[in-house]
Amino acid sequence: MPMRIAHLSDPHINLKYHPQHLPRLRRVLEDALGRMRADHIIITGDLTSNADARDLLTIRRLFESLGILKSSKLTVIVGNHDVFGGPHLADDLLAFPDRCRRLDYDEKVSIFQDTFAELFSDMITMDAQGYPFLKRVKNVCLLGFNSIARHSLLQNPVGSNGNISSEAHRQAFELAKHHAWQTAGSRIALLHHHTFRPRDVAHLEVADGISRGGIAARIEQHTLKLHGKRQLFKLFKAMDVDLVLHGHIHFTGSYTRDGIPCLNSAGAVYPVFRGGGYYYNVIEVDKKEQTCTAVKLEKKLTKALQEDNSLAMSVR
Repeated sequence: MPMRIAHLSDPHINLKYHPQHLPRLRRVLEDALGRMRADHIIITGDLTSNADARDLLTIRRLFESLGILKSSKLTVIVGNHDVFGGPHLADDLLAFPDRCRRLDYDEKVSIFQDTFAELFSDMITMDAQGYPFLKRVKNVCLLGFNSIARHSLLQNPVGSNGNISSEAHRQAFELAKHHAWQTAGSRIALLHHHTFRPRDVAHLEVADGISRGGIAARIEQHTLKLHGKRQLFKLFKAMDVDLVLHGHIHFTGSYTRDGIPCLNSAGAVYPVFRGGGYYYNVIEVDKKEQTCTAVKLEKKLTKALQEDNSLAMSVR
Protein backbone atom coordinates (compact mmCIF):
# COMPACT_ATOMS: atom_id res chain seq x y z
CA MET A 1 0.00 0.00 0.00
CA PRO A 2 1.33 3.50 -0.82
CA MET A 3 2.11 5.75 2.12
CA ARG A 4 1.56 9.51 2.16
CA ILE A 5 3.72 11.71 4.41
CA ALA A 6 3.11 15.40 5.09
CA HIS A 7 6.25 17.34 5.99
CA LEU A 8 6.28 20.78 7.60
CA SER A 9 8.71 22.67 9.79
CA ASP A 10 9.26 25.74 11.95
CA PRO A 11 5.76 26.64 13.18
CA HIS A 12 7.37 28.79 15.92
CA ILE A 13 4.49 28.60 18.35
CA ASN A 14 4.56 31.34 20.99
CA LEU A 15 1.30 32.50 22.52
CA LYS A 16 2.81 35.80 23.67
CA TYR A 17 4.61 37.04 20.56
CA HIS A 18 3.16 34.89 17.74
CA PRO A 19 -0.44 34.09 18.79
CA GLN A 20 -1.48 33.67 15.14
CA HIS A 21 0.83 30.70 14.63
CA LEU A 22 -1.20 28.21 16.68
CA PRO A 23 -4.38 28.45 14.54
CA ARG A 24 -2.17 28.41 11.44
CA LEU A 25 -0.54 25.18 12.57
CA ARG A 26 -3.94 23.65 13.29
CA ARG A 27 -5.18 24.52 9.80
CA VAL A 28 -2.08 23.08 8.13
CA LEU A 29 -2.42 19.85 10.09
CA GLU A 30 -6.15 19.65 9.38
CA ASP A 31 -5.46 20.20 5.67
CA ALA A 32 -2.80 17.48 5.64
CA LEU A 33 -4.98 14.98 7.50
CA GLY A 34 -8.18 15.89 5.65
CA ARG A 35 -7.74 17.05 2.08
CA MET A 36 -4.38 15.34 1.55
CA ARG A 37 -5.23 12.21 3.60
CA ALA A 38 -1.73 12.00 5.06
CA ASP A 39 -0.86 8.73 6.79
CA HIS A 40 1.99 10.30 8.74
CA ILE A 41 3.17 13.82 9.60
CA ILE A 42 6.78 14.92 10.13
CA ILE A 43 7.74 18.24 11.76
CA THR A 44 11.46 18.98 11.55
CA GLY A 45 12.00 21.28 14.51
CA ASP A 46 11.33 24.76 15.88
CA LEU A 47 7.91 23.77 17.15
CA THR A 48 8.26 26.67 19.58
CA SER A 49 9.74 30.11 19.12
CA ASN A 50 11.08 30.73 22.63
CA ALA A 51 11.74 27.27 24.12
CA ASP A 52 8.86 27.84 26.53
CA ALA A 53 7.58 24.67 28.22
CA ARG A 54 4.07 26.15 28.26
CA ASP A 55 4.12 26.48 24.48
CA LEU A 56 5.29 22.88 24.17
CA LEU A 57 2.33 21.78 26.28
CA THR A 58 0.00 23.86 24.10
CA ILE A 59 1.32 22.06 21.01
CA ARG A 60 0.93 18.73 22.78
CA ARG A 61 -2.74 19.52 23.45
CA LEU A 62 -3.20 20.42 19.78
CA PHE A 63 -1.77 17.08 18.71
CA GLU A 64 -4.04 15.32 21.20
CA SER A 65 -7.11 17.15 19.89
CA LEU A 66 -6.33 16.03 16.33
CA GLY A 67 -5.71 12.43 17.41
CA ILE A 68 -2.08 12.38 16.22
CA LEU A 69 -0.16 12.20 19.51
CA LYS A 70 0.98 8.71 18.64
CA SER A 71 4.16 7.43 17.06
CA SER A 72 2.35 5.82 14.13
CA LYS A 73 0.88 9.19 13.11
CA LEU A 74 3.51 11.81 13.94
CA THR A 75 7.28 12.30 14.14
CA VAL A 76 8.95 15.43 15.53
CA ILE A 77 12.58 16.42 16.08
CA VAL A 78 14.06 19.25 18.10
CA GLY A 79 15.01 22.64 16.57
CA ASN A 80 17.31 25.41 17.76
CA HIS A 81 14.37 27.54 18.97
CA ASP A 82 13.16 24.57 21.03
CA VAL A 83 16.47 24.70 22.90
CA PHE A 84 17.75 28.28 22.83
CA GLY A 85 14.60 30.25 22.01
CA GLY A 86 15.12 33.58 20.31
CA PRO A 87 14.97 37.35 20.81
CA HIS A 88 11.52 38.81 20.16
CA LEU A 89 11.98 42.44 21.14
CA ALA A 90 14.72 44.93 20.34
CA ASP A 91 15.69 44.97 24.02
CA ASP A 92 16.33 41.21 23.87
CA LEU A 93 19.05 41.38 21.24
CA LEU A 94 21.93 42.42 23.47
CA ALA A 95 21.04 40.02 26.28
CA PHE A 96 20.29 37.01 24.07
CA PRO A 97 23.87 35.70 23.55
CA ASP A 98 24.37 35.58 27.32
CA ARG A 99 21.06 33.76 27.72
CA CYS A 100 22.29 31.15 25.22
CA ARG A 101 25.52 30.77 27.15
CA ARG A 102 23.81 30.23 30.50
CA LEU A 103 21.00 27.83 29.62
CA ASP A 104 21.17 24.09 30.31
CA TYR A 105 21.24 22.51 26.84
CA ASP A 106 20.63 18.94 28.01
CA GLU A 107 17.72 19.97 30.18
CA LYS A 108 16.04 21.79 27.29
CA VAL A 109 16.38 18.78 24.99
CA SER A 110 15.01 16.53 27.74
CA ILE A 111 11.98 18.78 28.26
CA PHE A 112 11.23 18.60 24.54
CA GLN A 113 11.58 14.81 24.47
CA ASP A 114 9.50 14.34 27.63
CA THR A 115 6.69 16.58 26.40
CA PHE A 116 6.20 14.36 23.35
CA ALA A 117 7.22 11.10 25.02
CA GLU A 118 4.61 9.06 23.15
CA LEU A 119 6.22 9.99 19.85
CA PHE A 120 9.62 8.63 20.95
CA SER A 121 8.33 5.48 22.64
CA ASP A 122 9.32 3.05 19.88
CA MET A 123 12.50 4.69 18.64
CA ILE A 124 15.63 2.60 18.13
CA THR A 125 18.54 4.58 19.55
CA MET A 126 21.98 4.20 21.14
CA ASP A 127 21.96 7.46 23.12
CA ALA A 128 20.15 8.40 26.34
CA GLN A 129 18.78 11.62 24.84
CA GLY A 130 17.32 9.73 21.90
CA TYR A 131 19.35 11.02 18.93
CA PRO A 132 20.09 9.78 16.39
CA PHE A 133 17.11 7.43 16.20
CA LEU A 134 15.54 4.97 13.81
CA LYS A 135 11.80 4.72 13.46
CA ARG A 136 9.93 2.39 11.13
CA VAL A 137 6.50 3.43 9.85
CA LYS A 138 5.09 0.84 7.46
CA ASN A 139 7.64 0.51 4.63
CA VAL A 140 9.46 3.76 5.49
CA CYS A 141 12.38 4.03 7.93
CA LEU A 142 13.16 7.44 9.42
CA LEU A 143 16.58 8.47 10.71
CA GLY A 144 16.25 11.44 13.07
CA PHE A 145 19.13 13.70 14.15
CA ASN A 146 19.54 16.45 16.71
CA SER A 147 21.43 19.01 14.61
CA ILE A 148 21.40 21.73 17.30
CA ALA A 149 24.96 22.71 18.17
CA ARG A 150 25.82 23.53 21.76
CA HIS A 151 26.67 27.12 22.61
CA SER A 152 30.10 28.32 21.53
CA LEU A 153 31.34 31.89 21.69
CA LEU A 154 32.88 31.58 18.22
CA GLN A 155 30.98 28.78 16.46
CA ASN A 156 27.46 29.20 17.88
CA PRO A 157 27.06 32.48 19.80
CA VAL A 158 23.27 32.78 19.40
CA GLY A 159 22.31 29.11 19.28
CA SER A 160 21.16 28.97 15.66
CA ASN A 161 24.09 27.14 14.06
CA GLY A 162 24.12 23.40 13.72
CA ASN A 163 26.46 20.46 14.09
CA ILE A 164 26.16 16.68 14.17
CA SER A 165 28.97 15.15 16.18
CA SER A 166 31.33 12.43 14.98
CA GLU A 167 29.84 10.20 17.69
CA ALA A 168 26.35 10.77 16.25
CA HIS A 169 27.74 9.85 12.82
CA ARG A 170 29.12 6.62 14.25
CA GLN A 171 25.86 5.78 15.98
CA ALA A 172 23.85 6.48 12.83
CA PHE A 173 26.09 4.19 10.80
CA GLU A 174 25.60 1.43 13.38
CA LEU A 175 21.83 1.97 13.39
CA ALA A 176 21.82 1.59 9.61
CA LYS A 177 22.77 -2.08 10.13
CA HIS A 178 19.43 -2.67 11.84
CA HIS A 179 16.85 -4.84 10.09
CA ALA A 180 14.36 -1.95 10.15
CA TRP A 181 16.67 0.20 7.99
CA GLN A 182 18.03 -2.57 5.79
CA THR A 183 14.58 -3.83 4.73
CA ALA A 184 12.84 -0.45 4.33
CA GLY A 185 11.42 0.52 0.97
CA SER A 186 12.32 4.17 1.59
CA ARG A 187 14.96 5.64 3.93
CA ILE A 188 14.49 9.23 5.02
CA ALA A 189 16.88 11.37 7.10
CA LEU A 190 15.44 14.13 9.31
CA LEU A 191 17.30 17.12 10.72
CA HIS A 192 16.43 20.70 11.51
CA HIS A 193 19.22 22.62 9.78
CA HIS A 194 19.31 23.18 6.04
CA THR A 195 21.94 21.32 4.03
CA PHE A 196 22.28 23.40 0.87
CA ARG A 197 25.31 25.40 -0.15
CA PRO A 198 25.37 28.75 -1.99
CA ARG A 199 25.97 26.90 -5.27
CA ASP A 200 22.82 24.82 -4.71
CA VAL A 201 20.65 27.95 -4.85
CA ALA A 202 20.73 28.00 -8.66
CA HIS A 203 18.72 24.76 -8.89
CA LEU A 204 16.36 25.30 -5.97
CA GLU A 205 12.70 24.72 -6.77
CA VAL A 206 10.93 27.31 -4.61
CA ALA A 207 7.19 27.00 -4.01
CA ASP A 208 6.22 30.03 -1.97
CA GLY A 209 7.74 33.02 -3.75
CA ILE A 210 10.93 33.93 -1.92
CA SER A 211 13.62 34.91 -4.44
CA ARG A 212 16.76 32.86 -4.87
CA GLY A 213 18.70 36.02 -4.10
CA GLY A 214 16.93 36.29 -0.77
CA ILE A 215 17.75 32.68 0.01
CA ALA A 216 21.39 33.18 -0.96
CA ALA A 217 21.67 36.14 1.41
CA ARG A 218 20.36 34.03 4.27
CA ILE A 219 22.68 31.12 3.52
CA GLU A 220 25.65 33.45 3.84
CA GLN A 221 24.72 34.53 7.36
CA HIS A 222 27.16 33.24 9.96
CA THR A 223 24.31 32.39 12.34
CA LEU A 224 22.37 30.02 10.06
CA LYS A 225 24.94 27.36 9.26
CA LEU A 226 25.20 23.61 9.61
CA HIS A 227 28.85 22.76 10.09
CA GLY A 228 30.16 19.52 8.60
CA LYS A 229 27.67 19.16 5.73
CA ARG A 230 30.18 17.45 3.44
CA GLN A 231 30.88 14.68 5.96
CA LEU A 232 27.19 14.34 6.68
CA PHE A 233 26.40 13.64 3.03
CA LYS A 234 29.21 11.12 2.87
CA LEU A 235 27.40 9.36 5.71
CA PHE A 236 24.04 9.63 3.92
CA LYS A 237 25.53 8.11 0.76
CA ALA A 238 27.12 5.27 2.73
CA MET A 239 23.78 4.56 4.42
CA ASP A 240 21.75 4.72 1.19
CA VAL A 241 19.56 7.61 2.34
CA ASP A 242 16.82 8.23 -0.24
CA LEU A 243 15.55 11.62 0.95
CA VAL A 244 16.50 14.39 3.38
CA LEU A 245 13.86 16.51 5.16
CA HIS A 246 14.68 19.72 7.06
CA GLY A 247 13.61 23.27 7.86
CA HIS A 248 15.43 26.24 9.46
CA ILE A 249 15.19 28.81 6.62
CA HIS A 250 11.57 29.84 6.18
CA PHE A 251 10.51 28.84 2.72
CA THR A 252 9.22 25.67 1.08
CA GLY A 253 11.27 24.18 -1.72
CA SER A 254 13.42 21.34 -3.00
CA TYR A 255 16.91 20.70 -4.32
CA THR A 256 19.35 17.85 -4.86
CA ARG A 257 22.71 17.45 -3.16
CA ASP A 258 25.14 14.66 -4.03
CA GLY A 259 22.34 12.87 -5.85
CA ILE A 260 20.01 12.89 -2.82
CA PRO A 261 16.75 14.88 -3.06
CA CYS A 262 16.26 17.31 -0.16
CA LEU A 263 13.08 19.08 0.94
CA ASN A 264 12.83 22.23 3.03
CA SER A 265 9.35 22.81 4.43
CA ALA A 266 9.61 25.81 6.73
CA GLY A 267 7.07 27.97 4.88
CA ALA A 268 3.89 26.24 6.03
CA VAL A 269 3.14 28.44 9.08
CA TYR A 270 5.73 31.23 9.14
CA PRO A 271 7.03 31.89 5.59
CA VAL A 272 9.61 34.63 5.14
CA PHE A 273 7.67 35.83 2.07
CA ARG A 274 4.00 35.69 3.00
CA GLY A 275 2.69 37.04 -0.30
CA GLY A 276 3.47 33.77 -2.03
CA GLY A 277 1.15 31.61 0.05
CA TYR A 278 1.54 28.87 2.64
CA TYR A 279 3.01 25.55 1.47
CA TYR A 280 4.06 22.23 2.93
CA ASN A 281 5.49 19.11 1.31
CA VAL A 282 3.72 15.84 0.65
CA ILE A 283 5.77 12.71 -0.07
CA GLU A 284 4.05 9.74 -1.68
CA VAL A 285 5.98 6.52 -1.08
CA ASP A 286 5.04 3.44 -3.13
CA LYS A 287 7.41 0.53 -2.56
CA LYS A 288 10.82 2.02 -3.50
CA GLU A 289 9.42 4.95 -5.49
CA GLN A 290 8.76 8.37 -3.94
CA THR A 291 7.05 11.46 -5.34
CA CYS A 292 7.43 14.83 -3.63
CA THR A 293 4.97 17.69 -4.11
CA ALA A 294 4.73 21.17 -2.57
CA VAL A 295 1.08 21.60 -1.57
CA LYS A 296 -0.50 25.02 -1.21
CA LEU A 297 -3.23 25.54 1.34
CA GLU A 298 -6.61 26.05 -0.27
CA LYS A 299 -7.66 29.63 -0.89
CA LYS A 300 -10.23 29.66 1.90
CA LEU A 301 -7.59 28.43 4.33
CA THR A 302 -5.06 31.00 3.12
CA LYS A 303 -7.63 33.75 3.66
CA ALA A 304 -8.24 32.46 7.18
CA LEU A 305 -4.52 32.54 7.88
CA GLN A 306 -4.34 36.16 6.75
CA GLU A 307 -7.26 36.97 9.05
CA ASP A 308 -5.41 35.31 11.92
CA ASN A 309 -2.43 37.53 11.18
CA SER A 310 -4.58 40.68 11.10
CA LEU A 311 -6.17 39.74 14.41
CA ALA A 312 -2.77 39.12 15.97
CA MET A 313 -1.51 42.50 14.80
CA SER A 314 -4.52 44.21 16.38
CA VAL A 315 -3.96 42.33 19.65
CA ARG A 316 -0.36 43.54 19.81
